[in-house]
Amino acid sequence: MKDLTARLALEEVLAALWRAKRVGDIGRLAHLGASEVQRWARARGHRVLASHARALLTDCPYGSREEFLFAIDALIAEVEHAHVQLVSNMQNSAPFAAPGPLVSTASDLRLKLA
Repeated sequence: MKDLTARLALEEVLAALWRAKRVGDIGRLAHLGASEVQRWARARGHRVLASHARALLTDCPYGSREEFLFAIDALIAEVEHAHVQLVSNMQNSAPFAAPGPLVSTASDLRLKLA
């Protein structure tokens, strides 16, 4: 996966996660966390992130909705960290390249979606 393609794919997953979290769509959060995050992480070789995404469903059942949301929040934080690392690596590897998409960090993306 090329870095720009990986970045855009990860930003799409993050945006979908934030949107599902905001509206309280538990089913969508489960799908995105277990499927889409895991797919991206595998493609990028992030074994730990992939295993955490897989554990989202294999650690079922959760004792409560709050427990599941806590697990989702932890996964989102981990995906946000992967995004920051990816953007940082892209900026450090191509200092003279043309600027990428307008969104450079997870927080910038969240602001644009609000």
